[in-house]
Amino acid sequence: MAIYNAEAIVIRVRDFDEADKVAVLLTREEGKVQAIARGARRSRNRYAAAMQLFTQVKVQLYHGRSMDTLSQAEITESFRHLREDLVRMAYGAYVCELMDEMIRERQRHESPYLLLLTTLHLLNELDMEPEPIRRAYELKLFSMLGFRPSLEECVACGGSVGTGPQVRFAPVLGGVLCPTCPSEGEVVHRLARGTLETMKRLLDGDIRKAHMIKITGEMAVELDRVMTDYVGHRMERKLKSKEFLDSLK
Repeated sequence: MAIYNAEAIVIRVRDFDEADKVAVLLTREEGKVQAIARGARRSRNRYAAAMQLFTQVKVQLYHGRSMDTLSQAEITESFRHLREDLVRMAYGAYVCELMDEMIRERQRHESPYLLLLTTLHLLNELDMEPEPIRRAYELKLFSMLGFRPSLEECVACGGSVGTGPQVRFAPVLGGVLCPTCPSEGEVVHRLARGTLETMKRLLDGDIRKAHMIKITGEMAVELDRVMTDYVGHRMERKLKSKEFLDSLK
């Protein structure tokens, strides 16, 4: 079996047999891979601490037919605050599950790995507001994967959306609509102009500065409606972490 080294983030873990675990790893070099960690369910096993959600690790793996096998693991970052704060843990679980759902196995693409790593570091900082970080992450991830929302021009005709106080956003179509284009029977949300401008800043700005953007009141409600439908339309199932996060909020 071929052996390889990788830098990885644990984005999902499940028990396997009596003593083992299967970890879904987002690696910088190989994309998303599944790996079995022998004995990791035992507390004193050398993989027990490394194979936990959120953990960034340096790993050595053997290629396998259905899944790879872990042979070495060294923790690089454990993201302690994500484990100690329930709300931040919920945000961390959400960004990991969203990545797991959207990325195909063995799809080599370094940018999503770096985006997730940066996002976990930001969520781990107790003085940073997590909600704008999460929204920036969603928009940037979907843009990387070819689902960039149209926020400047009408998604239907390419024309101007005007300068009025509100705009229409069609999540299924993937962007804003001008005043004259029909929605083709799809759900359409009305957004305040300020909400649209905030989405632009979150999408195109530096995610490391996203926490400085204030999202409160009606803007938070509008963003949640739009992004819930926009993200949900492009997935095959509902995310359990999203339901948990919503229950906390």
